[in-house]
Amino acid sequence: MDHGDCTIIRHPGDQHRSKGRISFVDINDWKDKKEKDVAGLSALLTNAFGSLTKSPISEEEYAQEYLNDPIEYFQNEVDERDQDVWRFISTHPDMDHLSGFERLCDEVGISGIWDTKHDKSLDLDGYWPPQYDSSDWAKYQEICSGDTDHFHMQPTRGDKRQYWEDDNIDILHPTPEFVEQVNQENEGQEQNEFNNISLVLKINTRAGGILLPGDAEEEAWEEILKYHNEDVLEDVAVLKASHHGRKDGFHAPAVEAMDPEYVILSVGNKPSTDAHQDYRRVCSDDCDVISTRQYGRIRVTCGERGSLNVFKEYPDGIFDLPGDA
Repeated sequence: MDHGDCTIIRHPGDQHRSKGRISFVDINDWKDKKEKDVAGLSALLTNAFGSLTKSPISEEEYAQEYLNDPIEYFQNEVDERDQDVWRFISTHPDMDHLSGFERLCDEVGISGIWDTKHDKSLDLDGYWPPQYDSSDWAKYQEICSGDTDHFHMQPTRGDKRQYWEDDNIDILHPTPEFVEQVNQENEGQEQNEFNNISLVLKINTRAGGILLPGDAEEEAWEEILKYHNEDVLEDVAVLKASHHGRKDGFHAPAVEAMDPEYVILSVGNKPSTDAHQDYRRVCSDDCDVISTRQYGRIRVTCGERGSLNVFKEYPDGIFDLPGDA
């Protein structure tokens, strides 16, 4: 939902809670910064993404009507009896996946956090782009440093513990060695790159797997296929496209192994990097490629008997995906 950088999971119920625990996977409190960022949506509303299919709409109207605020959505549509978030999962330490973290902690509350053992550091007193707040990074660091009562875990490939085994989560990537390698590669670099240490999560359901790969790029995908072979991906029914649906997150052999029923792309404003047509080319004709460009929120429900249903914010988007017009 929102700018595509937030996934809310309600896990299966158990003896403690009939409707199960809640996980937040990343957050981008984009709407909160829309005064600055909304201008970037202009690319979405021009012929670069195909002509509008409904009626002219301004960037401001788009942000207000089609991009859900993740915290408001949780409070209005998911929360029951002031339920907090059991775990916040930071797939990797980029601010477009942590924006709004402090607000989530303050307004909703979290019990703990998963992340990776990266060595990224940011100067709280240095320059910050207007769309991000240093307080989000400060809150994240406070929890990760052990200065609060939150639990903090850094799971890696193959880890299994009671709670995430009960929640049917498999961690496909990364390994501790891979994280350390990326940390070493970033030493002394002016621009650090942490996309490839993204936690790649497979949620196993009776309807098939749901894959959440963060911003994983080619090297991460190759590691997954090398270790697991294609078997681990063959039952994936829903793929949240890596790196917001950009080309550098698309990996043809992995997508071919999955051949999912649904591919969900995020909002983006760079048509030249959009991988929509790549997913169309590789996946079966009956695969539904949908985007938060079309729908502000996409909800997937998996039934106890193996049913899979995808609900969109509105029955029709305001414009087509590139190439669909």
